[in-house]
Amino acid sequence: MALLTSSNSRSKINIIIVLFVTFIVYCIYTISHNLPTTTVFDITNESSITTTTKTTPTIPIKKPKSDICKTDNVGRNVDPNHTNAHIEFWRHLSEATVQVYRKRWQNFVSSVKRTHMPNGVLGRGIVLVAGNRDTFDRTLTSIKLLRNMHSCKLDIEVWHLSDEQPSENIRQELEDLGATPRDLSDPQLVRPIIHRRNADKQFQIKAAAVINSAFKEVLYLDSDNIPAHDPTFLFDTPEYKATGALFWPDFWKTHGENKIFDILDISCEDEWEQESGQMVIDKEKSWVPLQLAWYMQKHYEIYFQFLNGDKDTFKYAWKALDMPYHMTEAFVGMAGTMVNNRFCGHTMLQYTPSSDEDDDKILFVHANLLKITDKKHFIHDDQPEHPWDLAKRSSMSHANTWIKPEFYVSYQGQACMDFTHRQGEPDAITEDFDQVLPNFQTNYFKYGGIGGETRS
Repeated sequence: MALLTSSNSRSKINIIIVLFVTFIVYCIYTISHNLPTTTVFDITNESSITTTTKTTPTIPIKKPKSDICKTDNVGRNVDPNHTNAHIEFWRHLSEATVQVYRKRWQNFVSSVKRTHMPNGVLGRGIVLVAGNRDTFDRTLTSIKLLRNMHSCKLDIEVWHLSDEQPSENIRQELEDLGATPRDLSDPQLVRPIIHRRNADKQFQIKAAAVINSAFKEVLYLDSDNIPAHDPTFLFDTPEYKATGALFWPDFWKTHGENKIFDILDISCEDEWEQESGQMVIDKEKSWVPLQLAWYMQKHYEIYFQFLNGDKDTFKYAWKALDMPYHMTEAFVGMAGTMVNNRFCGHTMLQYTPSSDEDDDKILFVHANLLKITDKKHFIHDDQPEHPWDLAKRSSMSHANTWIKPEFYVSYQGQACMDFTHRQGEPDAITEDFDQVLPNFQTNYFKYGGIGGETRS
């Protein structure tokens, strides 16, 4: 009887031990499969560390490289001026130099990942930059149209360098319109700009203006970019809400020999570059890639030899960190006039984000070449200046990269863009500008708009 009791006790003990071991194994398995981890590549010691954040972008592990950009389909669409100016530099750039540049931006990203958007950055607003030449006047016109024609209620900031202060009259006009002039040299800013670069265009101020703004969510606009409708709805589009970054396409593609792909360690694609005259950015979601765009703009002496100004620093910063963004589906259109029986586009037309081509609507009128065109070309028979006669767009612009926009100089010396169709590209649709955007042109000049430049 004592033997039987001893045997039963041992059996119970064994059962308890088995159950305890099973419970421990189950706990370990559950924890290891449910902990929200992200692997961060530590470039300082080439090892991996683990963090429990899911919102901080990582420096992606090296991906297999695609050669799709090294094709004629891409080469036919590159910006010839920028490519011809730099292609020999790209070809002779050593792998050792590429690795140095790559290591530097990765070190920067590793340091900036420990920072956060400052407290007190709230709400939504529009950010513009101005200061040199007539940019304050152009900015005032855009703001007047936003307020008086489109009834836009968003707060607005206009950023400038310390030596490009607005006059007292302009400052008062801005404040009367509910727009605040802001100085980029304020040392209390996250990314102040104390010194200007030795060039006419200060490309490096765009990311700094967005970062330093008081808004959590920013619609950025160039000073020569005129909204055709109230753009407030962009903050509520599914495309923006899903990614936190909404971009628009440019006319060009990036050449396959451009070393930016190697420096940022990213694959190249057959895709359009970014036109950064307008962007919508959630700074909280996009804090780190926005800092990398700033870094590339700060080091313009390096990165502008690969990227044509600031425009693609944004898209490529997001790509380098494998962060999501949405590129608006509709390809960029053109507005302009006829010159010697050929269309001459001097203004970029950007459209609303939409997966349905039937819903495409002109949202931004970006007069990038208009401001360097003699206004005498737009004045006829003593009538008011009329620079926008026609609007032109591709008939198949969604998810299509077989389009051929082309830059040319007219016989009158005007800088022009046009769609060409020498290799079976889809036809372009040409429409009367004033019918597509009724009252836009009239109101633009009513509120002080500047058309072509005045030449002697």
